[in-house]
Amino acid sequence: MTDSVIRGGGSVVWRRGEDDKLEIALIHRPKYNDWTIPKGKCEDGESQITAAFRETIEETGFKVKFSRFLGDVEYQTDEGKKQISYWRAKFQKSVGLPIEGEVDEVRWFEVNSAVERVSHDSEKEIIQRFLESDLDSKVLILLRHCKALARTEWEGDDSKRPLDSVGLEQSERLIQNLIPFGIEEIHSSDAVRCYESINPLAKTLSLNYFFTDSLSEIVYQRKPNRVFKYIERLLDNSNTTLICSHNPVLPHYLQNKLNRQGFNVNDTFLKPGDAWIIHHIQREILAVDKLSAPTIA
Repeated sequence: MTDSVIRGGGSVVWRRGEDDKLEIALIHRPKYNDWTIPKGKCEDGESQITAAFRETIEETGFKVKFSRFLGDVEYQTDEGKKQISYWRAKFQKSVGLPIEGEVDEVRWFEVNSAVERVSHDSEKEIIQRFLESDLDSKVLILLRHCKALARTEWEGDDSKRPLDSVGLEQSERLIQNLIPFGIEEIHSSDAVRCYESINPLAKTLSLNYFFTDSLSEIVYQRKPNRVFKYIERLLDNSNTTLICSHNPVLPHYLQNKLNRQGFNVNDTFLKPGDAWIIHHIQREILAVDKLSAPTIA
């Protein structure tokens, strides 16, 4: 069945201005004579987070860094029903100009002015969700490796079991889903299926990565606390960090961690290529977003 919903993505772009005042960037579209958050439709085969990142750059000319997922907005247009997903995006620097003809002005507004100026009520709600998030939080990404050959199809050492053809394609498509977060550091289990999952991303970002059995299934089965302590130390990291490991390891760590913080969590399962985006201040987790694996036709 064909999906009749037109999907897209956008972001709330923010910075600290003079006197450390919080500011939000809005764009003016001459075609509609409105002030909006940067957003746009997905191109063919594009995920909503990829569309949000691309449209933000195209409509503002800014380099940004994504963090919290702010939710979805649905509305009816002459083209049909639209669903737009939004993320929080921290301004890094200007890298160009908005697309000529679509946007004729990008302007920074203090928060109250932005809420008053934005033309659509649904975007006022997204800005309110943005204001309810903690802007000082850091990001730790827990990624399950992409789809590997089935254990029944592999006769060798399980740690050397590679990705299958779908998994290899997922690893390439993961690049565009994860680049928006501005990853600065990568840690991988020493299993072949893990480092094959993150190698295309690491090459694209020109990053070396840490390769360790402390994130492996074998060590987890024997000494789970060693694995948990390794991940826990990375919560002290000020860099945006990605961990690639396995399904029993990452869900059990997250469930254990959140239960200790007083959250009642039952489902932390990850399919191949899925990720949990953890928002934290030092070792306290504030929120967790799900980023689904790339869709392979």
